[in-house]
Amino acid sequence: MGLGYTRKELGKLHRQFYEERLAQNTEEEAFLRALMSMIKATLDVIDANNRKLEEDLRSQYNLKLSE
Repeated sequence: MGLGYTRKELGKLHRQFYEERLAQNTEEEAFLRALMSMIKATLDVIDANNRKLEEDLRSQYNLKLSE
């Protein structure tokens, strides 16, 4: 007998949790929450791209200085 949940049991618990949460919220609240989540994810991607670009530019600049 295992101590934890099976993958199937965890899936059922996860689905039940979200169905209960959705029942407690109106559709408009759920939509706004999803929209905010999508906007945050988009901003996170933009931020990560900006950081990578900044690192690349700094490394190029340092390469030019060392020549």
